[in-house]
Amino acid sequence: MGLGVILIFTAIILILWGLFLRKRKNKIISNVMLLVGIIALSISILLLTGIYDPYANHIK
Repeated sequence: MGLGVILIFTAIILILWGLFLRKRKNKIISNVMLLVGIIALSISILLLTGIYDPYANHIK
């Protein structure tokens, strides 16, 4: 759960930074920032909901 919380804040910062760069006519870097932000947001949602649990194999 800790990594999901950290990733969600990082994703929000990257998405906002990408939107800010899009207004400054820097399309390539803004698209990369938005793509990385969306991927980080997707991973954080998977971690927070428990769909993906990296420690599930260790619990028996």
